Amino acid sequence: MKKILITISCGVALFFQSCKEVPPVINFGSQHVSDTTYVLSAIPAAQPHNVLIEEFTGEGCSNCPAAHTQLDQLGDANPGRLNVISIYDTSNSPIHLPPEGAAFDLRSADASAITLSTIYTTNQTTSYGNLPGGGVDRVPVSPGTTTWLGASAWSGLISSRLTIADSINLDISSTYASGIATITAKVTYLYRTASLQNLSVAIVEDSIIDYQEKPFGIVDTAYVFKDVLVSYVTPLPFGDPLLDTIATKEAGRFVQRVYNYTVPTAHRKGSVNTSHCRVIAFVHRPSNGNADFQVLQSQQTKLMGP
Repeated sequence: MKKILITISCGVALFFQSCKEVPPVINFGSQHVSDTTYVLSAIPAAQPHNVLIEEFTGEGCSNCPAAHTQLDQLGDANPGRLNVISIYDTSNSPIHLPPEGAAFDLRSADASAITLSTIYTTNQTTSYGNLPGGGVDRVPVSPGTTTWLGASAWSGLISSRLTIADSINLDISSTYASGIATITAKVTYLYRTASLQNLSVAIVEDSIIDYQEKPFGIVDTAYVFKDVLVSYVTPLPFGDPLLDTIATKEAGRFVQRVYNYTVPTAHRKGSVNTSHCRVIAFVHRPSNGNADFQVLQSQQTKLMGP
């Protein structure tokens, strides 16, 4: 993979007081445009922790609308604090297939890459009828076990995760023109750490109106789908390494990463409305051989900018 030396400039910091730097070499992912890193002279206050929910669901899953409603209610109770990615994998089981007459097929290869990854090891069985479910900040149910949780367990863990103190700050912004999103992620380390972190960036779409299976054989022909995974900007399933060439990140270490990404124009069936899309970014642990994928912080923004 091509290696590029980071350009360091205190001038681009704008709102930061000063910086110091020894430039590392960073391996860029396929969508990288640039990385910039330096150390801030003053460590900022910690942001409130936002919670990432990866919701595994299906258009043919009659129990799934109740889980969607649960997440909507939790989001309303905690404005701006929940970041939901609704994952429709490519299984051909009845709970995953769109109802007959649906205009959209919301399933995607990117969704399946998450579903069948070691992050959700036991989720490989869900393709045969164990929906809805998913992960909350990729926290394991118990140490060393799967991160997969049934929907009934989400609320308690979400409430607990909203109270934790974060070790990093994360900010995300996006602009969109001529089919290309320019996405900027800014990460600040609040404490000294020798641990590794990865960055994942996903695009989701709201306000898709289509058919959804409901209980008792009812099909809602005007169901409003939200948080539908369109694609990942970063490599799947584990994201992009952050500053992996710096063995120890100091408190105040800042990195800005920029991606240029051509947004897909279609699901497997149906078009993508980019004006209804959002970008969700999250920093997480990359396992390091101990099955620890926990999310440290997540943020979202509109794909087309403010």
